[in-house]
Amino acid sequence: MQTTRLSVLLIAIGLSAAACGADVAVTATRSDASAGAATAPPFQPGTPDTGAPTTSGDETTNSSEPGEPATTPPATVPTDIDPGAINFGPNKPVQPYDDFLLATLADLDDWWEQAYPEVYGEPWQPLKGDVYAAYPQRPDDLPGCGEPRTSYDDVQEFVAFYCGLDDFIVYDDGDDGLLAQLADNFGAGTIGIVLAHEYGHAIQQRSGVLQQNLPTVTTEQQADCFAGAWAGRAARGEGGVTFSDADVRAGLIAMLEVRDPVGIDQFTPGGHGSGFDRVGAFQVGFRQGAVRCGDLIDNPLPLMPNQFNDNNDFANEGNAPFGFDAGDPETGEGAELFGFLVPDLNLFWGVDADVPNFTPLTLVPVQSEDEAACADLEAGFENGAALCPSSNTVFLNEPVARDLYEQNTFGDFSLGYLIGAAWAEAAQRSLGSTIEGERRELINDCLAGAWVQTVIPVDFQLPQPRAEGRTSIVSPGDLDEAVRTAILIGDLGVDDNVLGSPFEKIDAFRDGVIGGLDACAN
Repeated sequence: MQTTRLSVLLIAIGLSAAACGADVAVTATRSDASAGAATAPPFQPGTPDTGAPTTSGDETTNSSEPGEPATTPPATVPTDIDPGAINFGPNKPVQPYDDFLLATLADLDDWWEQAYPEVYGEPWQPLKGDVYAAYPQRPDDLPGCGEPRTSYDDVQEFVAFYCGLDDFIVYDDGDDGLLAQLADNFGAGTIGIVLAHEYGHAIQQRSGVLQQNLPTVTTEQQADCFAGAWAGRAARGEGGVTFSDADVRAGLIAMLEVRDPVGIDQFTPGGHGSGFDRVGAFQVGFRQGAVRCGDLIDNPLPLMPNQFNDNNDFANEGNAPFGFDAGDPETGEGAELFGFLVPDLNLFWGVDADVPNFTPLTLVPVQSEDEAACADLEAGFENGAALCPSSNTVFLNEPVARDLYEQNTFGDFSLGYLIGAAWAEAAQRSLGSTIEGERRELINDCLAGAWVQTVIPVDFQLPQPRAEGRTSIVSPGDLDEAVRTAILIGDLGVDDNVLGSPFEKIDAFRDGVIGGLDACAN
């Protein structure tokens, strides 16, 4: 391992800062959320208006508690929209986001007229078929994809799908569907991103990608990337729809809500990828644009394993028992969550990463900050864990930790991510880093990800070489839990510059997971 060189690089950073859808009848692709959707909302929703405002999409201040979504206006909608852009049918109940979706489709067409030639060197051909709103009251007039018709039950299962046979898109417009729930909780931008994803499949039909018989997850990653590229355009105010920080945050949540179920091999037919993978593809498009997305077929993004490691992992649904027992001293059998995470982190930073002057840390659970006997306690206790540098202790906010652990949408590795960042802060201190503020927090995210890279199984085996006694191994869904936690604790606005916005934190964490310590030194 390149540990000595990496330590030098990390020290240099501190010094320089001080100086300055599955297939439907073969050709339909869908955004299948029914199998992978969370059983409970991942976050306490704010109260966004899901209508079509004419106000600007600039971020707004609010009095939300830390970790809660901002109560911000949803994406800006221009007043000049085509009411015929969506085939609403004769009996459609009016939805507060209808005008926003009409504007989204107009913007997608405008964007692809410009972007498609840049990616593929050919002119853009608009959809030949319609975009259909599906709802229970609608008569049997939804076209089929290789079948006589599409039922509303089919659409509910798929959430949204593109049919390459007749070049049309259908989305679930029912009051009880996942899209309506996402719009109610997080704003209409979530549905816009789903439609942008389905447009991505229309792009693939025109470019010939859907005719290449590729694994579903490969085409889904590219469609997620295209959706992210459109969202990036909206966030930069370059098109007819403008996204606020809250809309971008909601887009990340939408990617998590349509992930594959844990334990499913993403390369099985119909696999879409884990939440970590889908968010990652979205972010690549957001930051690098449609041309980079076009290259993903030949140069796909790395995918994280999503299968259970063994029968015990399956039985526990990927969650280790909450507790501090280290288990059998020789085998580690029976170890509880913090009983193996703490020694693993100490061995990684002290031995494998070989950080000079690193002192192993102790984790101490307390019930309140008053019990954390520390004169120089770092920030973050309210989120779950904080470092006390003077005593080489990490104080665990046990009530918060237990609450996160017990929620289906967070689980055990939400805590692995939080204490991993505390250990990363200790590593920065040992390296003499003088970086401050948001940048330091984001480096901690990256360093936590670099540790995680070393506990991701490769063909069900832990990466080697590694210090003897390290036993931590991530389970399917763990990385998704870390991403959810980053969204939960991140700054509400991208310009708040305290901990980093959810997008920035996830981006930094992913850099570490994929690129290791080298990525954090750049």
